[in-house]
Amino acid sequence: MSVRLDVMPPLSFPRSVLVETTLRCPADCIFCPNKKISGRPIDMPWELFIKIVDDCRGKGVAGFHPFINGEPLASPCLEDALAYISRTLPEAAIHIYTNGYLLDDSTTEMLLRYNVCEVHFSIDGFSKQVYEQHRRGLIYERVIANVKGFLAHLENHTVKVGTRVVFTMTPDNEGEVPAFRQFWEGLVDTVDILPCDGRGGEGRLPAFKDAQKLGCFQATESTYILSDGSVVACCKDWAGYTVLGDVNINSLQSIWNSTEYRSLRDDISRGILSSCEVCRRCVSDSL
Repeated sequence: MSVRLDVMPPLSFPRSVLVETTLRCPADCIFCPNKKISGRPIDMPWELFIKIVDDCRGKGVAGFHPFINGEPLASPCLEDALAYISRTLPEAAIHIYTNGYLLDDSTTEMLLRYNVCEVHFSIDGFSKQVYEQHRRGLIYERVIANVKGFLAHLENHTVKVGTRVVFTMTPDNEGEVPAFRQFWEGLVDTVDILPCDGRGGEGRLPAFKDAQKLGCFQATESTYILSDGSVVACCKDWAGYTVLGDVNINSLQSIWNSTEYRSLRDDISRGILSSCEVCRRCVSDSL
């Protein structure tokens, strides 16, 4: 397949680093492949996490995201991880992505203590019925109460923390978008409505409508590290089909500038997607 994709020139080191700190998650969402993942650690080994953060020291990383496939609040090392990121990479904004189910007062205080820059709440419905249809295993009332509790804590917090709700749109919840938007606008800073992207053709739901027809910037500004240390092209490669390097063996700097990474970027820029399993399946290839 050959299509032209819009890409940005690669940076000398990724601006954003996303790390799969855990695969634990209390939810079984209908569009997420989390429960299909096997063959790598449930929790990233602590020594490996330390190495990744150390590899980023002094490299100008703008954003650090301790999340790929899993619920970061379920990580048994979350507080230690936040403390180490804050201490080692003071210039990096920490982003937390959460379904909100485990967000109690203690966890809220932890996030605020380590100056998390922005919290992204994944909430895929306005009504209890539709929400629980999409976020199986979670209780709607508990999630909404937890998020509102977090927002209440922010009223007395002196440092600005960004808040964002993210609605993954499917054929079954599309009709709730107007009510969802009306409810959350004014409560949080940003309301994102994102069509289900199909998770590189491997999710439980296919890509919905015009998901991600924006070109590809994954391989030029962000890097994604799975719990076993494998570096993959983007978050859609949940199974590690296209491994570009291993941070157990090499530095993140050397992997980012490796022949494998450079070849992938070149292929994407020319619209040659056959070399990457996930790229072939991605909805961006319809451009």
